[in-house]
Amino acid sequence: MAEAAAPDRPLTLEEKKAAARARARAARQAQEAGQAFVTISPAAADYIRQAAAERGRPEGVRLRILAGGCSGLEYKLDLLEPGEAAGPADREIRSNGVTMLMDLKSAIHVTGSVIDYEQGLLRRGFRINNPNATSTCSCGDSFGT
Repeated sequence: MAEAAAPDRPLTLEEKKAAARARARAARQAQEAGQAFVTISPAAADYIRQAAAERGRPEGVRLRILAGGCSGLEYKLDLLEPGEAAGPADREIRSNGVTMLMDLKSAIHVTGSVIDYEQGLLRRGFRINNPNATSTCSCGDSFGT
């Protein structure tokens, strides 16, 4: 999804609303076209499968975007519960063999994102490359739009 360059000033309320409407349209269009509007990398999918197997859970996660964190919004990612399925207000994607469920509000904020898993000396965990984020914290757990 092509994004316009961020202005050198804070966005007005109307500009923020217009950006949110554009993200909602993109999320709906991707779902209607049968496209995964969030991509789970092979490394993230492998980690999700491993964690789910260790806990006797289905191979999937639920992503929520909540108010909070350093930058205003934060990612919350949980393994699916046994028997958990998409509800009427949920969006469901499959990427690299893993199911992800999220509500529409969360989907709007992460359309076009890639969820990766990294394991290194300084950091181990999920890294979300979110093209909708206008600001992020240094740990990568929260963002602003």
